[in-house]
Amino acid sequence: MHCTFLLAHFLLFIIFSSIDAAPNQPDGQNMSPTIFLSEGETISIPGPNLSKRHPNLMLFTCSYGAGHKMATQGIMESLPDCHIQVVDIYQGPLRPLDPLRSISPQLSNEQLYNEMAKKEYNRLLNFMGIVAPKTLQWQRETIENLLISYIAHQKPDMLISCIPLVNPMLLKAAQHLGIPLLVVTTDIDITAFCNGFEDESLICSKKNFRITVPYSKEHWFEKFGKQHPKSIEHVFHYGFGYPTRRAFSESITESDCKQLRLKYDVKSDEHLILVMMGGNTAHAAQIYAQLLLGMTNKEIDRVTGDDLQRNKIHLICLCGDVKQKANHTLMTQLNGLNAVQPNNRVRIQGAPGTTKIAQLVSLPELCTVISKPGGSSVNEMIKKKIPMIYHVSDPPLDWERGNMEYGEARGLGKCFYTSGKIDAKSRQRLVEALAHTFALHKKMSSNNISVPEAKIDFTRNLRAALSEMLLRCN
Repeated sequence: MHCTFLLAHFLLFIIFSSIDAAPNQPDGQNMSPTIFLSEGETISIPGPNLSKRHPNLMLFTCSYGAGHKMATQGIMESLPDCHIQVVDIYQGPLRPLDPLRSISPQLSNEQLYNEMAKKEYNRLLNFMGIVAPKTLQWQRETIENLLISYIAHQKPDMLISCIPLVNPMLLKAAQHLGIPLLVVTTDIDITAFCNGFEDESLICSKKNFRITVPYSKEHWFEKFGKQHPKSIEHVFHYGFGYPTRRAFSESITESDCKQLRLKYDVKSDEHLILVMMGGNTAHAAQIYAQLLLGMTNKEIDRVTGDDLQRNKIHLICLCGDVKQKANHTLMTQLNGLNAVQPNNRVRIQGAPGTTKIAQLVSLPELCTVISKPGGSSVNEMIKKKIPMIYHVSDPPLDWERGNMEYGEARGLGKCFYTSGKIDAKSRQRLVEALAHTFALHKKMSSNNISVPEAKIDFTRNLRAALSEMLLRCN
């Protein structure tokens, strides 16, 4: 029984390491203001002696992957006038529940997950995704007590959660302490964020509890809205937007364009494709590079269409932190492919990771992004109106499936199931996927295709929701 208990915990923390990320910041750190606010636009609540003060918010996140880190940044950039305490829920209040720390403090769940992700052991990861919610439910009362104790000590005015699976426990704590809770979802399919809400006695009114749905009910509900408990539908806040980083809402300057073209040696006759998967999926990045290098002139013409001025392809593969040996090796291998498998219309470039993703994807000559369909990757490209090729190994990860299904259904991208083979059949499938996304980019950039999702103002909706919920609870 004890071994089963440890295994369940092990699976639980591995799966959380796969569902996104959190900032590597100490509790209580605030982002510097990134939006201009007039005095009348600031969020405030009653203070002592009839004064007003900025609210103290507690933002729960988790510490593995990248998606939650980006989402957390998007939330904090939207609330420069609030005091935000960022809490890694598994490093903070729920730390005592991790048995791996007592077995070996040096053992990293992140390292274990990344190794499985690198080898794309998706079946095992999906199995862990089934075990994790059950493990949490077994410990529900313990988790609730730990959260109540932790939150009560910090005394925030409101809770924000951008993590899945534990929100019923967070709601119980919020109700016990009489403060509101806003759940900001970081996947288009919000099933994991609603897990455990079958108990209708937990549910309160929308004035002190809401779950965000990133896009409109019209486009979202038919596919994703029927699998949640009816007891929580009334707290869904539709069309809320996704917590994309602010840079993805900004236009690129001509000066930035020139600098990026110089940095990446972009030629005037090249279309750009960006691969963002880093060292964790090194094999996948090499597959795309070799499939492109193997394309014939006819296949490349199929991809680039009738553009006679830009009839070549420049594939940029971002390799993450190249100070790490695996990432540096990946970059070196990718750059070496041009000599091993020369193609005068295709150029492969391995490059270090960059903080300028939003600017890079804004280059007019960039036609598509190839990446795993994680929540932040998919939704930040939607915000920028950049079509994606969703990299999928068979089977896809369950928590990413909804992102790519929504993207395909809405004409925002195309799935590419990789078999790991570099053959004519795989190459032809990639040709068709690229031709599709190149055509989408041409239509989007000329405004022949409307992308209403890109127009949703997450910052405005977040600030309005917080103002309403704080006002009603004070």
